[in-house]
Amino acid sequence: MPDRMIVNASPLIFLSRVGGLAWLCNLCTGRVDVVRAVIAEVAAGHDGQIIIDALEAEQRVSVVDDIAVPPVIGAWDLGLGETQVLGHCLGQASVIAVLDDGAARQCARSLGIPVVGSLGVVLAAKRMGWIASARPVIERLLADGLYLRPSLVAEALAEIGE
Repeated sequence: MPDRMIVNASPLIFLSRVGGLAWLCNLCTGRVDVVRAVIAEVAAGHDGQIIIDALEAEQRVSVVDDIAVPPVIGAWDLGLGETQVLGHCLGQASVIAVLDDGAARQCARSLGIPVVGSLGVVLAAKRMGWIASARPVIERLLADGLYLRPSLVAEALAEIGE
């Protein structure tokens, strides 16, 4: 398990809708950081205040300040939240970026930053026994707008025997 996770808006939004913020925190031995730029993105959503209240209730969640983004990340022209998450992760040992955006995940991999997304958190929750079945959770995420390739969903469910 990682010492620290730095999470972007999309996973916060999607996981909060399926009761998964606790899973995120429990997957980490230390703390889960949320960058101020991500807080602003979440706050702008229709359920933003509910999510922010839930984050404030989680003792292991910390809000961290935005940083000057290294040019190697800025060159990817990602969203502000993704850019900040990756900037905070760059060069940090045992820190995982929690991102759903495909381009941001590609950037993370190219820079050697470990990455997990909403799907990975759900699969981990199933493996840890925190949920009985991942399929209904994944179906809810898809219904709420999380884009996942059907082949990826099938592969993920097969991996956990569902």
